[in-house]
Amino acid sequence: MNTHPSMLRRIVNSIWFKLAIAFFIIGLLIHFNRIDISVIIALTKTWPWLMGALLLTLPPFWIVSYRFKIILSSQGIDVPHPQALRWTMIGSFFDLAMPSSNGGDFVKAGYVAEHVGAGLRTRAVMAVAIDRVIGLLGLFLLAAIVSVIGWNLLADLPSRLLVVGLSFLAGIGPLIFLRIAGARRLYNSSRINRWLMNHSWGLRLKQMIGSFNALRENPRALVASLALSILNHIFWCTALLFIAYAVGDTINPLKGFIVFPLAIFGGIFGVAGGFGLGTAAFDFLLSHLLLIQNGAVIGLLFQIIGALSRLFGLPYFLKNYHTPHQLHANSVKK
Repeated sequence: MNTHPSMLRRIVNSIWFKLAIAFFIIGLLIHFNRIDISVIIALTKTWPWLMGALLLTLPPFWIVSYRFKIILSSQGIDVPHPQALRWTMIGSFFDLAMPSSNGGDFVKAGYVAEHVGAGLRTRAVMAVAIDRVIGLLGLFLLAAIVSVIGWNLLADLPSRLLVVGLSFLAGIGPLIFLRIAGARRLYNSSRINRWLMNHSWGLRLKQMIGSFNALRENPRALVASLALSILNHIFWCTALLFIAYAVGDTINPLKGFIVFPLAIFGGIFGVAGGFGLGTAAFDFLLSHLLLIQNGAVIGLLFQIIGALSRLFGLPYFLKNYHTPHQLHANSVKK
């Protein structure tokens, strides 16, 4: 009796099913003219904007790898920045190659866990998880900060209070939760710990809170990690502005930097960087909040450019892949 549910679960979780959904959604967007082919053809005249957008997606790899180095250090794992960059590039490549929204995190965690050995593997995996959380928090904190700076200039932004409120909630809410949950009285409570251990997710949550506590104990490291996350998303949002200019849409940068983070977040629900559901999210948010008609095209181009930038991780993977075999061959010769 459990055969059919398990088979259905395997089908839904399979790569091919997710790819089929992505192609189906993009096909619908083209059919209903949400993706205008003529706009894409016209990009031959505005390609420098797209080239600029691609170049803007490259510095973030250096930025987030340095953030990862800081987070690893907070967990007692000290590695040089080039090593953190290598793991980050490989993880980014596998975000594209698996494909899934965050499949690269599992690959990156595997590399770090192998590097540190048995005694620190849990910390290594949790460092990757905390790195992902800090990255998402930076996305919403950027929108929140921009909304404060340009509040008086955003009076005509549709659903301004809702959008800004969600940004503050998503950016600051998890920090408050982790801070409260990490308080000694709660974190060491035997009753709460027994309750957590009764759930499959309880141990992972406990470990994540402990890892965040380790990061929080060094305020400079926490602030630096969040600042680097915000800087990272400034580059990505600027790339989106360039893409909008390429398709002929003029967007107020302040409005863009509030709405774009929400659209980028929608990419985690697609495959290989947001194709499919992420494209539809771009179409919905940009058309309703920025009142433009090329939201789906902008989203699709953003995902294509993001995929191209992730390909830069392939050489790092190939180098890392061949090195162990070479070392093994040398040891055999000796």
